Amino acid sequence: MAELTFKFGTPAPVTFREHGCDKDFTARVTGSAAVSAYALARYGEGEAAEAALRKAASELVSDCLARWPEGKLVMGPGNREILNGLLETALSAAGVTAKVEVRSIDLIEGQMDAYMQACGEALRECMCPSVRTDGLTDEPHGPLIGLSYNLSSHGMMMGSSSSSGDSLNWNRDGSIILTSSYSGGGSSSQTEYRVKPEVAERVRDYVAREHLAALSKEKIPTPQACDNFTSSSIAMTFDDRALGGSPFEMLHIQCGPAGMTFRKIEDEISELLKACRESGECIQFKNTESDGTPGGMLNLMNMPMAADPSTTQLSGSWACPKCGHLGNAGAFCAVCAAPRPTFESVKPATATQAGPLSDGWTCANCGHTGNGGRFCVNCGSPR
Repeated sequence: MAELTFKFGTPAPVTFREHGCDKDFTARVTGSAAVSAYALARYGEGEAAEAALRKAASELVSDCLARWPEGKLVMGPGNREILNGLLETALSAAGVTAKVEVRSIDLIEGQMDAYMQACGEALRECMCPSVRTDGLTDEPHGPLIGLSYNLSSHGMMMGSSSSSGDSLNWNRDGSIILTSSYSGGGSSSQTEYRVKPEVAERVRDYVAREHLAALSKEKIPTPQACDNFTSSSIAMTFDDRALGGSPFEMLHIQCGPAGMTFRKIEDEISELLKACRESGECIQFKNTESDGTPGGMLNLMNMPMAADPSTTQLSGSWACPKCGHLGNAGAFCAVCAAPRPTFESVKPATATQAGPLSDGWTCANCGHTGNGGRFCVNCGSPR
């Protein structure tokens, strides 16, 4: 029997549902098959056989999508290879020996945004699995006396880079101070908060529970960064004097591109430091801006903040302290949905603002129009 080769595709879009998702999606599938053997009595010969085999392959696609392996996504990495295997097995059960090559699995037009809202996190987990701390054991350390989480946004255009960070410190006088800072585009700001001990203790509990000290010793590969990206790092300081060590034992975790491999840890730490800020007392704010000359500095201010942060009004655009995106104009960051900080140096929007922008869209949750990022600037809902 001569080998029979043909192309196939789904005449109409096929419906599928990703594991763990309660929403149906539809896609079109195309491919080719090289048949080396088949049941003549069932499929006939010549052109009739080719048409029957093409129809069989097309009709089996829907069943294969319904039997997609657990832990994998239909629209995830390696999806064509997975469908190749499923179709070859299904064809074999139908009396056909074939080598299948799926060429495309494409969502129908207009479904990508809905898919990313429903399955975006799962897709990101498939493409870049987040780091796990299961099985790690910390070596002995004294009390945690310092933790900082820092972000650096790197842009190709002059003036487009920025950095931000939160540094929590347990001082020897018994005070616990959180310092939040931002620097970019010729300006910088720094805000200090007096943190409640019970809130700061949650940070210590998290560092111990997730074995971050042990994690800092692991060599974990991170994705290669592109030209315009935001990198992040975590630094921890322990007082190891009671163990015969240094009073300032420092450990570092270089997370690579922010929100990728270490995203769950970054999100948890961000929320813990946010709780320290919001429940603490703002005791100092400094803002520094360049006057445009090399090394020139203007408007150095050291102002105790007595006003209620919830009543402080800000105008103009602002830079996100979490991801570094510039030019935000609403209550939430258009790139990562972080809320607008109460005390922040307001930076005018420029042509070099960092972060992806697209045509305006309307929020399905609150109806706000003209959004330009992945999250609504009014309510923080995803696009």
